[in-house]
Amino acid sequence: MFNPYAQGGWQNSRNPNATSSRNTIPQPSVYGAVPFVASGPTPMFVSFRFTSFSPSILNSTVMGPHGKTYFHVTTDVPTPGVTVISNSNNQPTAIVEWLRNPMVEVRGFVHKQQTSDWLALAQGKRYRTMTAKNKTFVWAPDDDSICLYSSGVGAPETYARLTREDGAVALEITSEAIQLGLLDVCVAAALLLQCGRKID
Repeated sequence: MFNPYAQGGWQNSRNPNATSSRNTIPQPSVYGAVPFVASGPTPMFVSFRFTSFSPSILNSTVMGPHGKTYFHVTTDVPTPGVTVISNSNNQPTAIVEWLRNPMVEVRGFVHKQQTSDWLALAQGKRYRTMTAKNKTFVWAPDDDSICLYSSGVGAPETYARLTREDGAVALEITSEAIQLGLLDVCVAAALLLQCGRKID
């Protein structure tokens, strides 16, 4: 069974490195950084899927609506130790360099930096923060998914949801997030959260 807590490095009872048995959805933080589930209208999601693993998500295809190919993920080709996410026009949109301290860059959205800084694991290992387009977001486990939320005071807004499937990874992203230009960013984050490699 898919365990998003273990995949993302979050602390929980099913994660061998956990020291806490709490396995609940994060509650509101004093600083408003950790999202909580609030009632409200259900956002409309657009579905994408990482498929055709060869042999893993590090070499895969991202399919979107109507079976259209949106991205290709290739690793070690042509450069060893580098993963490239290319769009349907074969233009690189994100690059991950698998150094001792892995680096990530999302063209036009995220300047080159360590993956541990971009997807920073919060103290207590209950969520990860992510900065893109001069805004901070939060990736946090929710049941069998990992969800992307807005951060700050007030009820958080859900922007994306990441779920492991049989032989695939589903990325559902709201149309609002796509309009904000977060698709490339979410694809890169999904890859890092699901690749099984050390990113901290």
